Amino acid sequence: MFDTLRQDILKLTLAPGTVIDEASIATRHSVSRTPIREAIIQLISEGLVIRDRRVARVAPLNFDDLPRIYDALVASSRIVQRIAAEKRTETDLAEIEQRMREFDARCDEGNGVQRQDANVAFHMSIARAGRNHFFSDFYERMLLTSSRLSRACFSSEGDSEGRGNGELQQHLTETSRQHRLIFEAIRDRDVEAADRLAIEHQNLSFARLKVAIFSRASESSIKMPLDMAGSKAPRNG
Repeated sequence: MFDTLRQDILKLTLAPGTVIDEASIATRHSVSRTPIREAIIQLISEGLVIRDRRVARVAPLNFDDLPRIYDALVASSRIVQRIAAEKRTETDLAEIEQRMREFDARCDEGNGVQRQDANVAFHMSIARAGRNHFFSDFYERMLLTSSRLSRACFSSEGDSEGRGNGELQQHLTETSRQHRLIFEAIRDRDVEAADRLAIEHQNLSFARLKVAIFSRASESSIKMPLDMAGSKAPRNG
């Protein structure tokens, strides 16, 4: 049930703020409430679900938080990539490379949610190489939050588009290229390169997300966060 509910949340099938109705889910999937409650506990630990008094709700999405999410994601990316470059083993490298190749394969297959999952898996394989669960747990939470925001902005790319969209193709190609550079920096134990690439990689995602939010704001009543228009990437150092 954990994977099912998690996918529904990341795909926005369960919209932000939705009450998780244990009874209806149990009936729909022909299971007892026990695995559902266990799944909810896991989802709370990932920041995808919150407790609201006696009910569980899908965690809300607040675009006003985007600049702060970005700052947290950049800082945690820099930490986990620096530590991975210092502490990685050959086994770690093999897993990172495997996850990198899986992401590339997902890009060609064209399933948006699976592509996001593969991207998170790649970055979490790096986080695990640092062997500090305090950093990796926080990093995973930021990655999942960022994935939900991206999903909300790029829902039209959802489950059926791969590299057919020109702008998307360019973005995925650059993402794959940067993944390769990150892998090579960690392989070579180049801590400074791993640090610099963490900033560049988050800038890539943030720039695309920022354009999408501005576009949506101009086409609808979405209110832009005031500090997004002038937000700048943090400098290395």
